[in-house]
Amino acid sequence: MDDKFIKELHKLKHEDEMRSKVLLYGVNRILAEKRKESMLHKLFKSKKKTIAAKWN
Repeated sequence: MDDKFIKELHKLKHEDEMRSKVLLYGVNRILAEKRKESMLHKLFKSKKKTIAAKWN
């Protein structure tokens, strides 16, 4: 999420009705960005490989 969205969210109080609407807007925007990603980008997106620790 970008800084503008996070700053706006921090300004709102927890009891504010607008807070839930802003949160939903942000989540929907993130999902839309993920849908726009090309299939090749998703394929080649590097993931960190985890290495399991030894058990003695």
